[in-house]
Amino acid sequence: MQENASIIDIIKQQIKKEDALPVLNPHAVKIQQEATSKQPDFTVLSGLIRMDPTLTSQVLKTANSPFYRGLDDVETIKDAVIRLGQDEMINVIMKVLLEQKFHSKNPLIHSYQKNLWNHSVNAAIGSQWLVRYLSMTDMIPRAFIAGLLHDMGKLYLLTALEKIMADKTLDFSPPPQLIDKILHNLHPSLGFNLLTRWYLPGPYRIVARDHHSPSFDTGNLMLCIVRLVNKVCNKMEQKKPPEDISRLASSKEADILGTSEICLAELEIALEDAGTRMPMA
Repeated sequence: MQENASIIDIIKQQIKKEDALPVLNPHAVKIQQEATSKQPDFTVLSGLIRMDPTLTSQVLKTANSPFYRGLDDVETIKDAVIRLGQDEMINVIMKVLLEQKFHSKNPLIHSYQKNLWNHSVNAAIGSQWLVRYLSMTDMIPRAFIAGLLHDMGKLYLLTALEKIMADKTLDFSPPPQLIDKILHNLHPSLGFNLLTRWYLPGPYRIVARDHHSPSFDTGNLMLCIVRLVNKVCNKMEQKKPPEDISRLASSKEADILGTSEICLAELEIALEDAGTRMPMA
């Protein structure tokens, strides 16, 4: 590291290193690629899941949770697919695979990871809810994943910051305000890079890159969905007053999607309700 390098320079140098990248193991990559393909083969996917004890246990745990529970216990992956449905099964798989990357041993980094994870899950649930509300049937299989992955550039940055903070040769203890600024300013482009390295389809990478961009493709309805839901999630997390719904309802994204104040108020209620009922991996 250069002695007079700025904090941003130090972070960029760390990001260039291979160990700054949150990696998926080869088996997880295979599962992810099958789950996000245009026509997932559930025979292949079930076989891959059964080879991963952690994923198998979490899928069965979810299928048997009060949120999804039927009259009988689910004991096999095949029965879990039947109970959850194929779309929901893929959402559970992606959620479990991703959550495994949010377990830093650094208390400060872990606190950021926890907040990021909660925001990502809320954005996923909200995006899925909104496409169903708007009867955008063709987007239902992709909305949850798009919302879940939109802020993964922040995970990339947190991984890099953890490595820098662990370097004994550096006196690097950034205050939370600086971390917040770094995460906000750098995460979109890094999110695109990370999802590219994870071999995720182009539409998810574009959402990660453009969900804050002042100039964006207004014809990309999935991007509009995630941008609007992200704003609603931020409002709720920052505990902004109810009248802010009016501002969101007059946003460019809401105008494109045709969402009203009533719709966004119902979205907030759905997110609050999901927070008490949605099973976590």
